[in-house]
Amino acid sequence: MNKWHLTSSLIFMSFFIATRLMTGPIAEFFVLMAILFFLPAALHFFKKEGKKQKPGMLIGFLMKAFPLAALCATAAFIYHSAWFASGWLLYTFLLALFGFARLLKRGIFPLHELMIDGAWMYIALGGLWFWLYTADIQVMTFSPIIVLLTAIHFHYSAFFIPLFYGLLGRQRTKETALYKAAGWVILLSPVMIAVGISFSRLFDTFSVILYVVALYIYGILCVKTRFRLTFAKGLVVFSSFVLMGTIVLSLLYSAGMLMRVTYISIDQMIWFHGSINAFFVILPGLIGWVIEGPKDQLKQKDFPISKVHGRFHLISFQEERVHDREKLGLVDSLDELNGTTFSADRVSPVIRRFYENPMAFTLKAAVSFHWWVRPFVFLLQPVFKKIGQLYLGSSRIPYEMPGSLCRFQHPKEERENVRAWIRHNAKGEQVFFALYALHHDAAAGYMNIALPLPYSQLTAILKPFNEKEDFLLKSTRPKGSTGDEGLYLHTPFITMKLPMEESFHMKPETDQSLTAVHQMKLFGIPFLTIHYHIDSESHHVSQ
Repeated sequence: MNKWHLTSSLIFMSFFIATRLMTGPIAEFFVLMAILFFLPAALHFFKKEGKKQKPGMLIGFLMKAFPLAALCATAAFIYHSAWFASGWLLYTFLLALFGFARLLKRGIFPLHELMIDGAWMYIALGGLWFWLYTADIQVMTFSPIIVLLTAIHFHYSAFFIPLFYGLLGRQRTKETALYKAAGWVILLSPVMIAVGISFSRLFDTFSVILYVVALYIYGILCVKTRFRLTFAKGLVVFSSFVLMGTIVLSLLYSAGMLMRVTYISIDQMIWFHGSINAFFVILPGLIGWVIEGPKDQLKQKDFPISKVHGRFHLISFQEERVHDREKLGLVDSLDELNGTTFSADRVSPVIRRFYENPMAFTLKAAVSFHWWVRPFVFLLQPVFKKIGQLYLGSSRIPYEMPGSLCRFQHPKEERENVRAWIRHNAKGEQVFFALYALHHDAAAGYMNIALPLPYSQLTAILKPFNEKEDFLLKSTRPKGSTGDEGLYLHTPFITMKLPMEESFHMKPETDQSLTAVHQMKLFGIPFLTIHYHIDSESHHVSQ
């Protein structure tokens, strides 16, 4: 938390204490503590982390806009104004956008980073309940104090507990099954508990029991995890142990609601549960994690990416190169892809020849879209045809796919030595246009394939593997790997990792021919399979 944030927060809290504390619900004070002090400290932690990588414009704006947002939140309580609360609501939406942007850039794995993303997205629900309270809007049968307590829930446990658990995951060497099980419970529990409160007291009690178990696992894992600093570990363990005690109060309250018996009143929950959570759970836990400073274990992606967007027909200054008889490959030499998982010397000679001179081969493709995507493909075929991209057809009958390969240059193409492969169908219609390049990291070479799309571009980063004489290219990252592989959508605003997988498996058939299977998956479910037969003999005959 920087000095400007701290100074403004102290001023705003002083005004609140002087004008509202004695007349308003004490729960407002606890909400404001989270808004003015705890949340900006967490935001500052991720701002510092961003400086070591590539700081985004959004988090920079969030840091600068915080004093104004904090002023809106304070004034919303002092004047009980929905107009002022709208400022804080908008700010929480931007915080949620920050979490969502992190998620898009990286994908849903690993779980510990997803926990952090989820925490930032949950804060928007806190802003919404904050606004509902100040606007005096009736939500189902909830009283105003219940609406305010829900705002507290999303500013405290729904935000900080997933955040702390994600930082714990960074601190650990690996995500065990126990860590993952408790993590999913913690991540989903705000929604589960909200559903239980709204529709079923039995489900609410069940959700709270699961949540209690997950928090006890968090406490145990904090004890077992190694820290750099003993003082930081002491604060985190103290925070987790106090949490293990205070969560029992929530369980007693939930059980009392189920059995219609008052074990602990709502006023007691606000005072004891609220004050202990604020000053003995969140505060020491936040200080401990900030001091320890667990680092993001994932490698920052800085591989070259094409910025060529739009339509897919070659630009006029390149047309004279389309029929250039220069021998040109998708790569100059397959040896350029050598790395820890791949050796070009083990690959069949016919596969090497194809990659280094694909125009010497005839390519036939049997395209098979899986049943669950066929309706979407049918609807999108006219669009694909018009733009000349991904117009693969819906028939499973093999058809020849002639093409041309040329060097590609463009003002927005930042990669080096790029080749454009344009493919057509039997009618001469353009069906596919991809821009091929490669790049390396310390351990491997990667195929870097870009498909220009309207106002965007799809990039496949494929890592090579050997399997006997076969050649494999995969976008899936092996367990424990921090490589570049993956499918990414690049737009003018953000580059995001997609929940998609792509693979090629090339097998030699004879000295002059090979087969290839190209498969694509969405969330692990196959949606496209293309079987290729690639032959140099028939190509020479046709010539």
